[in-house]
Amino acid sequence: MPSSAHSNPPKKQVIKAAYLGHSLSAGIPEMLWGMSKSTRADSFDFTHQRSSGAPLRHQWNQFVVSENRELPEHTDREMMRIFNKADIDKSAHLSPFFDQQDGLPSGQYTHLVMTESVPRYYGKGWGNVVQHTYPYVDSIYQYARKYNPEIKPYLYEVWHCINSGTPTGCEHDKDASPFRTRLKDDLPMWESVVNQFNSKNPRQRMQLIPVGQGLGLLSDAIDRGEVPGIRSIKEMFTDDIHVNDTLRYFAACIHYAVLFEKSPVGLPGELRHLDGRPFVKLSKEMAAILQRLARQTVVGYQGAKRN
Repeated sequence: MPSSAHSNPPKKQVIKAAYLGHSLSAGIPEMLWGMSKSTRADSFDFTHQRSSGAPLRHQWNQFVVSENRELPEHTDREMMRIFNKADIDKSAHLSPFFDQQDGLPSGQYTHLVMTESVPRYYGKGWGNVVQHTYPYVDSIYQYARKYNPEIKPYLYEVWHCINSGTPTGCEHDKDASPFRTRLKDDLPMWESVVNQFNSKNPRQRMQLIPVGQGLGLLSDAIDRGEVPGIRSIKEMFTDDIHVNDTLRYFAACIHYAVLFEKSPVGLPGELRHLDGRPFVKLSKEMAAILQRLARQTVVGYQGAKRN
């Protein structure tokens, strides 16, 4: 997000985003649609391949299976049975990324946002992020650019469970540092995928959408007593990893800042679903706090990357 975003008249942008994700990306594209619709300053539309709990490996393998191709490894065939197929509900903009009419082959999408599953690790062993994430990030991007060579790639930085580093621990996760510390510890892991991608695709560089870093800033602000009515970021989680709509709104503000390259400050705090049902309604104070922290997250992260 350019530092001059407030000194020059903002230009209108038309974004059509293809999201690949799971429950941690659910609702975010819909909120972006509502934000752009409410402001009328920008245009946002989307398709979303959403598959519960699925890593990008299995998102890609759904395409492989759709072409009646054999999966490369026995373990892939076994693991595909664990993960649900992508939800399909075109009225809710849920379609496979390879759908000929509404997916990437239509050539209409300007932005590609990919979401990896967790747990992931940086180093050796199961879940190694470079070994098990980068090949599928690259495969999906190369597929997308066949239909739009100018499509912009992004990796959405997600988070591990809130009980990380506690005696309770996290299912399927190995011992790790506490949640707040882990957000910082995990950043080089996610950046390793982006850096690997950019070293091989210098013409169209990938950006990280730093929502995990935003959760860290928000957690710190809550601990300092700067977010009225919230004593711990755990109150904004519905279980050990999924977030409520207030925290989802915060994540959407970070997505907005990165994708539109504009400050989210001033966006509406009340949004509706695609079908008109109420989605989220925040007080002006809460919306302003989340928008400010979202902007701070993106400006701070992008500034640190330039230095």
